[in-house]
Amino acid sequence: MIYIFVFLFFALPTTLFATSPFKHNFFNQVLQKYVNDNGLVRYGALAQDRSLLDAYIDSLANYSPTSHPDRFPETDDSLAYWINAYNAFVLRGVIDAYPIASVKDAFLFSGFFNRQKFIAGGLELTLDYIEDRIIRPEFRDPRIHFAVNCGARSCPQLEKRAYTGNNLDSMLERSLERFARDPKHVQLQGRRLTLSKIVDWYGKDFIDWFPSGRANPEDKPPIVNYLLPYLPPATTSQILQSEDIELDYFDYDWTLNEAIEKGRPQTPADSP
Repeated sequence: MIYIFVFLFFALPTTLFATSPFKHNFFNQVLQKYVNDNGLVRYGALAQDRSLLDAYIDSLANYSPTSHPDRFPETDDSLAYWINAYNAFVLRGVIDAYPIASVKDAFLFSGFFNRQKFIAGGLELTLDYIEDRIIRPEFRDPRIHFAVNCGARSCPQLEKRAYTGNNLDSMLERSLERFARDPKHVQLQGRRLTLSKIVDWYGKDFIDWFPSGRANPEDKPPIVNYLLPYLPPATTSQILQSEDIELDYFDYDWTLNEAIEKGRPQTPADSP
């Protein structure tokens, strides 16, 4: 009888024992419920009904591409995890400190990004560590700068659905195009092209990514060439016809990216 059991056990299809991929369903529900079409967050409502976000944060604490690589079979699965983790940790940090005027107020001495720690796959990590030591060097895709959301008004828009391995590329492309067509982030006046401070802070990522064989029209700066395919056609044409483009950068607005509900005025945050 024992021999029959052992035979049957080893004869079972290996798919029965395959590890299921990591799921982002809880986070998807949070985003759809509390993020509006402009990427602003109803933090007050989320703070009062946080069970879904807390459940997702718990799953992040237990699993990561580092601790359980078998649950992230493709590179895109891993990158989707880290983008979602960053965005979810920001939401968690904000509602833990809510109400606040700026994400910088979410931790003592403006340490929200480099001191406050969150757990991913059993490891305590800061937001800066996730972005600068994992996402940027391991995946080397500048489009992530238009996907991670720091909780400020000047951040790229927060998506209303979670990233997954299957939708990662299309969502990153959409985030980049939306960023490039938003006058809050990209604005051309005459020869002066004013850009989000993000592309100044992380300029090296765009230079390193730029394919050496790709056309460099009119010797424009790498970040301009990077954005050209995504800009409105009229803006692209004007840039290509300009002999000399002057780059400038918007001041960064750290005011909380909050969807203000009726009866609650928003307090502007101090500039950094």
